[in-house]
Amino acid sequence: MLPSKYLHSLFILRIIRKLLVRLGECSRVTWKASPLTQVKIIITLYSVNIIFKKYNKNATKNTMTMNQKKNFKLTPGYITGLTQTDGSFSCGIKITAIKSIYFQPCFVITADLTSKFVLDKICKYFACGSVTISKLNHTANFTVTKTDDLLNIIIPHFNLFPLFCAKLHAFELFKLIINEKIKNKNNINKEWKKDIVKKAISMNKVTLRTPEKIDAIYDVLGVSNGSKLPLIENTKNTIDTPVTDDNLAGIIDGDGCFWITFEKTGRIRPGFSITMDTATIPLLTKIKGLFNNVGSVKPDKPTYSSYMVYGLKQLIEEIIPFMDLNPIFSERAGHYAIFRQVCFMIKNEKPLTLKTKLEIVELAYNANKSGKRRNIPQAEYIKLLKNIHSDE
Repeated sequence: MLPSKYLHSLFILRIIRKLLVRLGECSRVTWKASPLTQVKIIITLYSVNIIFKKYNKNATKNTMTMNQKKNFKLTPGYITGLTQTDGSFSCGIKITAIKSIYFQPCFVITADLTSKFVLDKICKYFACGSVTISKLNHTANFTVTKTDDLLNIIIPHFNLFPLFCAKLHAFELFKLIINEKIKNKNNINKEWKKDIVKKAISMNKVTLRTPEKIDAIYDVLGVSNGSKLPLIENTKNTIDTPVTDDNLAGIIDGDGCFWITFEKTGRIRPGFSITMDTATIPLLTKIKGLFNNVGSVKPDKPTYSSYMVYGLKQLIEEIIPFMDLNPIFSERAGHYAIFRQVCFMIKNEKPLTLKTKLEIVELAYNANKSGKRRNIPQAEYIKLLKNIHSDE
């Protein structure tokens, strides 16, 4: 007979059985075991409190996602902003079996898999292309490759709602490639192909094409040492069109970051940043101006630069009001909600008590990337805080 101390666990077993399977914590095979074994499994792996806590957390996440989908209002400017950060214009170059060159222009926007619904909306907005997913990379892609769709839908959009800096440079070369490809459809002369290859290689500074691959492409066209030929330089170094609020919302949804720093001294500090390629420093500087010049723009690495805001007063007076009026919709929306809450918790209590700090740790410590980038595990940081506040 089953001991009485397990009766309560058996009582709730039926309730949590499907939840555990749904959460992926236990396989369905587990439930073929005897009732006593089932209870022992539960007692060994989880307390009832942990199970329901995790389920509620998961339910909150799902509710947030459903609200995001419900409130998501796509605008052309938002699409341009998201493309500025997470979109790409490229031209694939394939050497065929008969030593001919084939060109495939392609437009792609990539998002985290949890934000796939954003790409679904964009696909519906353009009425072309397709959305695919990669479970391995946990990403989704909106892709357009049909020449007619690129020529009649994608290009007109970005003519009306322009991009900036290096992305504008890539887009303008992209347009020229498509026009030349159409114009020379039946032209067997190789000269126009050389021109397209040069433009394709010049579109994006970061490329997977090795010098050997570039040489092989040019060799088919009768050109030696093609990788050493000069490229078309990016001259889009000024911001000549307005950066609209929905442009900025799309940019933040792509490359923005809302974060909370937990220092070893026990200090908790919020911050906001936008990180893009260094060729986009003029755009980051323009964004800084749109936020009344709070924060700073600086290069992080030779190829990347960031606009960063640390001050609590600046975050509450400039960043948060803008975000409240111009919501984002990717997984970053959840990060922003936590960031906003923490900012006001810090503002409303000076100095922070241990109780409030622990609340912030519970709320935000593992919010971004499940805390994988933290140098100290959450449990250890809680111990650190308790030692610092041991006299309270």
